[in-house]
Amino acid sequence: MSPMFFRFIHRKWVKVTGHVVDSRLHSVRNSDAKWAYIVQFVRPNGQKAKLEVLEDSRTLGVAVSATVPLLVSPDGKRAVFDRSDPQINAVEVVKNRKKADEERFRGQLEN
Repeated sequence: MSPMFFRFIHRKWVKVTGHVVDSRLHSVRNSDAKWAYIVQFVRPNGQKAKLEVLEDSRTLGVAVSATVPLLVSPDGKRAVFDRSDPQINAVEVVKNRKKADEERFRGQLEN
């Protein structure tokens, strides 16, 4: 799903912060497998909820006990990782890690 299509499909969904409670390997098709996460969050109507959210190939940094950005449907019954958020966006995470490594390495030269 292209980034533009993803944003279009979820344009009316509410951005919330969730907490990853558990994870497991989830078989999707024959030999394909994805991680499934149980994420706890507050629905748009204010009620607490837990839903299963499947891994997205465009995200990094999702692990048990992590705080993650989500997009939740208006009825609060579906949720996906907000892969456009720089906290878990794979491209941004890799870029930030590389920058931190370079700064750490340069810092060692100066000490």
